[in-house]
Amino acid sequence: MKLSRVVRWEFSQNVRSKQFLIMTIMLPAIIGIAVFAVTQAMGTEVSRSDAPPPMIIGLFLAMILFLGAFMSGVMTMYGILKEKQNRCAELMLSTVSAWELMSGKMIGLGLTGLIQVTVWGLTAYFVVGMFIPVSLASLTPVHWITYPIYFVLGFLFIASIFGTVGAAIKDIHSGGAIGIVGIIPYVPMMFTAFIVTQPNHLWVRIASFIPPFAPGVMLLRLGAAPMAESGPTSIPTWEVALSLLSLAVGTFLMMRFAAKVFEVGMLMTGKTASLKELWRWGIRGNRNRKIGGAE
Repeated sequence: MKLSRVVRWEFSQNVRSKQFLIMTIMLPAIIGIAVFAVTQAMGTEVSRSDAPPPMIIGLFLAMILFLGAFMSGVMTMYGILKEKQNRCAELMLSTVSAWELMSGKMIGLGLTGLIQVTVWGLTAYFVVGMFIPVSLASLTPVHWITYPIYFVLGFLFIASIFGTVGAAIKDIHSGGAIGIVGIIPYVPMMFTAFIVTQPNHLWVRIASFIPPFAPGVMLLRLGAAPMAESGPTSIPTWEVALSLLSLAVGTFLMMRFAAKVFEVGMLMTGKTASLKELWRWGIRGNRNRKIGGAE
C-alpha cells in the first residue's frame, strides 16, 4: 500500500534526523545527567517538597502533549515548503496521490512526535521525582485513554493546518494572512487560567466540541476538573465522547482539505495564495488548473 510506504519513509527520515536526535535523546539525557549530578553533590541536603496536587500532573501532561503536536506541526510545514521549493513534489505526485502523500507525511511525523513527548514525559517524571514525590495514581483511566487520542487527533488536525499553509505560501517569510491561520488551534492557551478554574463554564464546554479548539480545551479541562475553583468536579463521559467524535470528523475533513490544497499549491511557484484562493483550492481541488501557476 502506497500510504504505508510514505508513512515508513517519513518516519525513518525524521527519527534519523539530527534535530530529532538532539531534541528527543541528547537534550533530555543532558538535563537528566546534570540534575542527577547536582543532587548527588548536594547529598542529603536536598529536601523533598510535598506532592503536587493532581491538577498539576494533569495539566503538565496536557501541555507537553500539546507542545509536541505544535512542534511536529511546524516540522510538517517546513518539510512541505522545502519540497515545494526543491520541486520534489512534482515527482512524488506522479507516483502517489496527494491524499496518500499528505496523510503519510502527517502520520509519519505524528509517530515521531509521539515518541518525542513520551521521552520528554518520562525524563520530566524522573527528574522531578528527585525533588518532590510524584505519583501518577491520581490519573484515571479516562486520562490514560484520552490523552494519547487527543494528541494523535490534535496533531493530525494541527499538521493539516500547517501543511495547508506550507503548500499555499511562496516561502517562510511570505505567509501573510494565511500564516495567521496556523495559530487558531492555540487560542485556548491564551485562556488557560479561565479554563482551569472554570472547566464547566458554558463557553468552555462549547469550545470543547469545536475541532480547532477541542484538543487544547479538553486536555486542560480533564486535568483541571478535580481541582476547579468552583469545587471538585468531573467531565461527563458523553462530553468526552462527543468531543472526540467531533474532533475525529473535523480532522478527517481538514486532512481532505489540506490534501486538495497540497495538490494545487505544491505545483505552483512564485506566489502566495490568498485566503479566497486557499478556500477554492481546498473545496474544488486542482480542477481546471494548469501546472505552473496561471489559472
